[in-house]
Amino acid sequence: MSKIKRINSTSDVVHEVRYGLKGVLLYFLPMPVLIAAIVSLVQGNFWKTIILGTSFAGFTLAAVIARYGLKIESSFERKKFARAPGTPYKTVAALILAITTGLTAYFATPQSIFSSVLMGGAALLGFMFSYGLDPRKDKTGGISLGVTAEEVIDALEAAEIKISGLETARRNIKNLEFKRRLDRIINKAREILKVIEDDPRDLQRARKFLKVYLSGAERVTRKYAQTHQREATTDKLDANFSRVLESIEETFNTQQTKLKENDRFDLDVQIEVLETQLKQEGM
Repeated sequence: MSKIKRINSTSDVVHEVRYGLKGVLLYFLPMPVLIAAIVSLVQGNFWKTIILGTSFAGFTLAAVIARYGLKIESSFERKKFARAPGTPYKTVAALILAITTGLTAYFATPQSIFSSVLMGGAALLGFMFSYGLDPRKDKTGGISLGVTAEEVIDALEAAEIKISGLETARRNIKNLEFKRRLDRIINKAREILKVIEDDPRDLQRARKFLKVYLSGAERVTRKYAQTHQREATTDKLDANFSRVLESIEETFNTQQTKLKENDRFDLDVQIEVLETQLKQEGM
């Protein structure tokens, strides 16, 4: 975002804080290695400085990868439907940590190969017990007849990409009124995705909205932001964009209401109207 994050409850806040701090300790654990490397450099011990410096880099790399894996896991845990991470970042971080620990023990301290391997293994186990390993199974929620978990996950992931596009475009727009309206649109879009997560049957009725309306909102906002960056916008362009945003916000609100009421006909008509408007405005 900085990206816009919608937090709905105290539990969401706790979740954000818990995962925001998780793994930070990994950055502090190799500090003694860094201090030792600096001491070795001052003493003129070139090879030991190289070894310790490389060790510190390895520990830091493990921390960076682990934190990224924890971030992905946080997003995965919050969702009812989600695909398991394709790359096991936490597992990779654990292996780097274990290998770096073992090599540091062997080359930088008077430890035998056996002791170094044991220390590396202890580091691996310590990481696993502290942070666990990566999720390996997709979260499929409560799927009903007429839709598959794969369809729901694909639709939600595609929608998230469009919403991220909206957030990126919003950052490049300076008009405060447009920014506030886009804030509301983005938040409402996430609420609609939550409705679909709670009842996957809504996906059938929301497909047109996700493919036409959300995509149109992202496209028109991105084009306006690009024009806004390259040159000064005109009063006519601003007026057109303002009308489109107003229609988008109105239809997003209607979409959520119609999904909850299981009323599809009026929503389809409104989507057709907006699609025509987007073409007429040339945006």
